[in-house]
Amino acid sequence: MPDSQHPPHSSRRTFLGATTAAAATLGSAELVYGDHHGKPLRFAQIGCGGKGSSDLAATVSSGGKLIAMCDVDPGRAKGHFNNYKDVPRYSDYREMLAKHKDEIDAVVVSTPDHVHAVAALAAMKLGKHVYVQKPLARTYGECMALLEATKKYKVVTQMGNQGHAGSGLKLWKKMMDDGAFGEVLELHSWSNRPIWPQGMKSYPAETPVPKGLDWDSWVGPMEARPYGKGYLPFSWRGWWDFGAGAMGDMACHNMDPAFWACDLGLPTSIKAEASAPAGVAYPKWSIITFQFPATKVCPKGIKMTWYDGGKRPKPPTGADPRLNVGGNGCMIVGSKTSAMGGSHAGTPRPIAVGNKFNKEAIDKEAAHWRTEHGKLKGTNHHKEWVDAAKKGDINAPGSNFMYAAPMSAALGLGAVALRFPGVELKWDDKSRKFTNHEEANKWVTIDPRKGYDLSV
Repeated sequence: MPDSQHPPHSSRRTFLGATTAAAATLGSAELVYGDHHGKPLRFAQIGCGGKGSSDLAATVSSGGKLIAMCDVDPGRAKGHFNNYKDVPRYSDYREMLAKHKDEIDAVVVSTPDHVHAVAALAAMKLGKHVYVQKPLARTYGECMALLEATKKYKVVTQMGNQGHAGSGLKLWKKMMDDGAFGEVLELHSWSNRPIWPQGMKSYPAETPVPKGLDWDSWVGPMEARPYGKGYLPFSWRGWWDFGAGAMGDMACHNMDPAFWACDLGLPTSIKAEASAPAGVAYPKWSIITFQFPATKVCPKGIKMTWYDGGKRPKPPTGADPRLNVGGNGCMIVGSKTSAMGGSHAGTPRPIAVGNKFNKEAIDKEAAHWRTEHGKLKGTNHHKEWVDAAKKGDINAPGSNFMYAAPMSAALGLGAVALRFPGVELKWDDKSRKFTNHEEANKWVTIDPRKGYDLSV
């Protein structure tokens, strides 16, 4: 891989301290173009249908001013295209950025996963603040390119895992900081995804491109191919080249409490079970086990297990054996207390105290943390980014790329393990490669086609 995708290892805390010092030395105006002094944040939107529709609306309601918008499918984007008839619209984000680079301060990227990195990088290289939907990118290499760009261009960043700004995540962190869990023994996260087709063995048959769809721009950095039914509008998530499968869709939400509270980064090894090896598509179900190295929170290292496609973790020792863990969630199993919360970093609730089921002890612990939760206030994820971008405050967004890039990169490595079920892949963070499986390294990043690049 190019050197640009192998930045020196550094923790988000090291970077935040360094950029805070730089801001103090240079002044925020010189560092990131200054405070807008009450003016709206001028932004361009890439992807205006689907999730892009709510991202656009949330950015405007948070103090953003829409200057230009891009979508490859005017039919999917017609709601905002009609609402903002005087705003210029494009199907190729590169053309939009070239034309409006002097009129915008920021860019929101709400495309399918395979376009996240190249679009965000193009904006960052122009000095624009970026909000990018989750997962930050499909592959480890793309995530690392965004991480390096964050350090180089010092723009304000945020990934779209909106639960990160909620009071639920704050309670997870408070429980950890207060020692509620004791020694952290295991981490689990799961989802009811996929809710789209997976397990396909071949690409869709070629069919005519729907009227109005800019298919070539939709394919973006990936290898050109004919259009076929089965890629759009939502089922792209199941295809290896375009989506990140069930884990890519929901883990940035559901794993967030464990990553944040335990200060996790890149794993040292990954092993997957699956209905079949991933190929052109992701498998129908998977269980992926990550081994993470020691952190201050988990000095012995820690194992995290992901489940999808109907697979679920078992209740931990000390929990009601009839416990229903639900369709989406996160679980931290501790020597003192174990807790579980729902999707999008949902509010944790104790499910076990000690090693034997004791309903009275669980209820008492739950009542205590309900009281503590009532003291915590969440924030608006989009507004957090908009306000920070106006001030040039790189560190303010909770899911800035110093946090979001390693988390998404870990998921990208987990996806590679799906291609080799039953094989423990050993990852070396310094060399940025799998040390025991050369073939697996072919899937660590992408080589974008001509006209797109991951250079920083």
